[in-house]
Parts: sequence; C-alpha cells; structure tokens
Amino acid sequence: MASHVSTALRTSFDRLTTPFRTRPTARAWNRAWLVRGEVRWQRGSESVECFRFADGYVATVAYADRDVTWQLTAGPSTLAGALFTAGLYMQHGVTPQIDPDGRMFVAIGDDGPTQVFEETASIPVEYVYIDAFRTIEELPDCVDVDELDPAYRRLSQDRPRELPPG
Repeated sequence: MASHVSTALRTSFDRLTTPFRTRPTARAWNRAWLVRGEVRWQRGSESVECFRFADGYVATVAYADRDVTWQLTAGPSTLAGALFTAGLYMQHGVTPQIDPDGRMFVAIGDDGPTQVFEETASIPVEYVYIDAFRTIEELPDCVDVDELDPAYRRLSQDRPRELPPG
C-alpha cells in the first residue's frame, strides 16, 4: 500500500513540476531559420533565438503557449558567448549565472554544466566566464558546436552597416 501511495505522490509531483523543470526533454531542437542577423531554434512551443543587438548579440527563450520571453544573456555578448548560452540551454537545460561584478558564468563539473548556488568540496566544478569566448572554437567540450557552427559562420559575416557621411 505504501509503495502505491509513494508512486501516486511522485507521479502527481512530476506532473505539477514539469513546466518548471530546466532539464531538456527527449524532443530535439530544430533550427527554424537562419537569416542575416539572427537564428532561431524551436522545440514545440518553445524557441531559442540569438540576434544582433547594440554592439553584440543577445540570446532569448520564448514560450509561445505562455506569451513569455526572457533573456539567456545578461545583455549584449560576443557572438560566441551568446551561442554558447543558447547551446547550454538547448543541450543541458542550464542558464548562465551572474557573479557580483555582473559577469555571466557557468559551472562545469564531471557531469557537465550545472548551476551552483553554494560551493562544496564534495562536488568540484570549474567556473567558465562567458565573456572570455571570442570564437566558437574556444567553447568548452560540454556544448556540441555542430548545431551552432552554421549560425556562427552566418552571423559572424553580419556586420553593422553605417550610413555614408554626408
């Protein structure tokens, strides 16, 4: 009887918390478009977009069924950094954290990227700052760049155009 109750409770808890989980589901991300200045990947009603903004790139996540959009990057970032944050989210369900100086970072442990809210000696991690990446080749191995490479090649060719003087 107790096992049936615990199974029922676990199933109910799973149903209630599913929309709030950060781990990706088995469904794959598909690139919806790659045009000058922006790229978008979709999985169901969820989309990840990376686009030129001000003097860098911004990555966002949008949920069409909830009419919600939020930034993965804390502001304009390098193209490699913005694509890294998109890859972290799509491949691992992890978003960057912000240090006291406002710099984005991610903790990478033996099991891959993770969010760390307090340091413990039992779970060693390496802190990687996202603003350190200038090219896609510099990204850590925890993110598969094969899906990001076409976007990097296309968006890195996009240069802001200035009006001619006069």
